[in-house]
Amino acid sequence: MAPSNRKLWPGTLLAIAFAVCLSILSPHKGYAHKSSPVARETGYLVAAFSVWEPFVIEEEDGRQHGIDIGLLTEIAKRLGLELHLHPCPWRRCLKTLEDGYIDVLTSFAYTDERAEFAHYIKPSYSEVTPVFYYNRNNPVEIADYIDLRHLTVGAVVDSRYFEPFDSDTSLDKFEAGSEIILLRMLSAKRLDAIVGSDSNADFEIRKNHMEDVIAKAPYRSGHRNEIHMAVSRKSPLMTRTEQIAEIMQDLLDEGFIDRLHEQYWPDRGPRVELTPRN
Repeated sequence: MAPSNRKLWPGTLLAIAFAVCLSILSPHKGYAHKSSPVARETGYLVAAFSVWEPFVIEEEDGRQHGIDIGLLTEIAKRLGLELHLHPCPWRRCLKTLEDGYIDVLTSFAYTDERAEFAHYIKPSYSEVTPVFYYNRNNPVEIADYIDLRHLTVGAVVDSRYFEPFDSDTSLDKFEAGSEIILLRMLSAKRLDAIVGSDSNADFEIRKNHMEDVIAKAPYRSGHRNEIHMAVSRKSPLMTRTEQIAEIMQDLLDEGFIDRLHEQYWPDRGPRVELTPRN
């Protein structure tokens, strides 16, 4: 299109600037349902996601798949709902769940703070273990928690790993938006170590051929994070949480969830018994 030489009046420029600001600041920009959260039309399961392999994998052509996508697809089917998926950075996903602009969020670890706006579906459908990684070409000793004291440690913003790490303000932490960013910084020796969930970090290391550079530290916290689906407490689906919990249990009993893990996380360790249904 050829450029226009038409001048814009100051009032027009002001109106355009105001419209742009509204589009940027809108908390639910890009979502299919832009009415108030509680007034959203029925018939849909609206889920947000951040790419977090192998739970959510996004190909170069934009196609999404993975453990969570397979799980959400099957749950929507059994609920008789149409699945709507919406990508977002993790922090924004949390906010849209809290505000009720989406119904559910997966790959969700429990915290008391989150439970105020999210109803956790039990049983959990997976679990991950926090692990520390270092650069083989810049080796550091992490045999015990105290060894973290003199290191710059990378972590994903708004993620929950284990206590006391999450609340330890004495540590020198650097936060980034994803584990792949942290791994690249670690490879470049810009960080001494990073903490990551074993599933995602191991996947990214293999995918990006970093095995010769990145290694796991021997220290283990002994903590496992159970992975849940959470329903927004402002979602119309709050009336169906018992049904969703029953579906989740059925998917575990039928081996459906195990098959998803075998497909997308084949080197997962032996399965432990997850939280039983209440």
